[in-house]
This record gives sequence, C-alpha cells and structure tokens, in this order.
Amino acid sequence: MLRITELARKTGASVDEIHYLERKGFTESTMSRLTRREVRKFQDTEERKIQLIINYRRQGFTWDVAFQKASQEFDKPTLFDDG
Repeated sequence: MLRITELARKTGASVDEIHYLERKGFTESTMSRLTRREVRKFQDTEERKIQLIINYRRQGFTWDVAFQKASQEFDKPTLFDDG
C-alpha cells in the first residue's frame, strides 16, 4: 500500500490532484492510523490508474474524459496478464 505522498511522487500527480480524484470517486483509499494522525493509503493498483488519468489530463482532456479513457485502458488485458 502507498501513502498519498508516495503515490504522488510515483504518478506525477500532485497531492491535491489525488484528493480531487478521490472526491470525484475515481480512486479509493483507506485510512490508517499512525501514532498521532491518520494517513491515506492506496492499493498498488491505484498507481497505474492514477498515472493513466494524469497522462490523459496533461494531454488536455477533462477529468471525466481522462477517467473514462484511463478506465478503458486499465480494463484491457495486456500481454503479461495470465488470463
């Protein structure tokens, strides 16, 4: 699982962009308690999804279209899938 700052660094998204994607329902996180605060943690699969969304967004697509395009690409099997 990745913390939001790690996810931002790996995907090229800002923390604010990831918060926005979460508010829109495009990604999900779970809250984990540290000593004095709670932090968001994301599944490893969210990294690729967010990367795709951000790439489409940087190409000029709206958030909704970027999410749709990323979802279509994310759902496609690749050469490396076992199925």
